[in-house]
Amino acid sequence: MWDDDRDGRGEHYGLARALNASGAPDRRIWNGHAWQEEDSWQATGLVTLDLYPGVPAALRAECQCTWHGLARPVGDSPAATAAAVKADWDKHIAAATEAMYPVHVADELDDLFARLRVLAQENPQAALTALHELEGRTEPLRVIAVALARHRKVPWQKVADALGVSRQAAWEKYQFAGNPEDVNAADATTGLGLDGQQSATAWR
Repeated sequence: MWDDDRDGRGEHYGLARALNASGAPDRRIWNGHAWQEEDSWQATGLVTLDLYPGVPAALRAECQCTWHGLARPVGDSPAATAAAVKADWDKHIAAATEAMYPVHVADELDDLFARLRVLAQENPQAALTALHELEGRTEPLRVIAVALARHRKVPWQKVADALGVSRQAAWEKYQFAGNPEDVNAADATTGLGLDGQQSATAWR
């Protein structure tokens, strides 16, 4: 079994799942040394002793986040196949955490919105003013983030996925973000400044 906590959330735990000849799980996992029968792994993370004889037809990587990889025939070396499906899981983890913001940022966002919720209850008009200012600062930061992503050769599809929109919608709205003058104007609008970034030449 594998685990990864690079995003600070502890949401990714994986294993090598055994499959029968029809491609269905046969309730065994490969523990790195031998076959073991799964016992409610999704709920408890526990496994019991091996109760199934013989070698499964295939293995696939699975993650507790519900992702699973391709089925790989076991052949003569379960260990080699397990290493291949572990590589599949590693690629899944890299993709799953690539656009995930750090857990401390999530905590700060939660705190901000909790404060805004309290403010909305105590003084709705003040909360509306704060939310309006928040919206005004968010879009320029979005422009800056898109520009930096594109400057670092992040494909438009990945930018769109992070924004939660289609590739076409992302391109239509933010294609100008490659223009350094526009990005520096957005930077000035946020009132925050980009640490370590130079003037317009930094975006070329």
